[in-house]
Amino acid sequence: MRIGLKATIWLSLTVFFICSCATIEEHRKQEYGILKSAVTFSSDKVIGEYGDQIPADFDDQRFMDLVSDKIPEDYLDALKKHKLEVDPRGWYYLIKVYRDGTLILFDYSCTIELDGPVLECPGALDLSDIDNYDKCK
Repeated sequence: MRIGLKATIWLSLTVFFICSCATIEEHRKQEYGILKSAVTFSSDKVIGEYGDQIPADFDDQRFMDLVSDKIPEDYLDALKKHKLEVDPRGWYYLIKVYRDGTLILFDYSCTIELDGPVLECPGALDLSDIDNYDKCK
């Protein structure tokens, strides 16, 4: 009887742990999806404001100032949770998004699709020189 009770407790804890991990992973995927949408949606707002004349001093603070009242609240919250680096390149810009010091996403504003969904294809992108993915040069 005692072994059966221990096995039941052990099985219950294992199932709870597995379900918790699955829930956390699903939540992270959902958050990442919102973040990807926030980056691409914000790009439209920046281009709408500046056209093909991105200011040379356009940085992450100016980016956030510009989009903060032009994008949905959940997109804004997703952007605020991460460190952003914005690199103006004349008529477009590169945005890099970091979580805990790790690059998780990058995008060149001149393309419609997201250029660097790093978390969706770990190891598939050479992050040592992301300029190789710049289709706007």
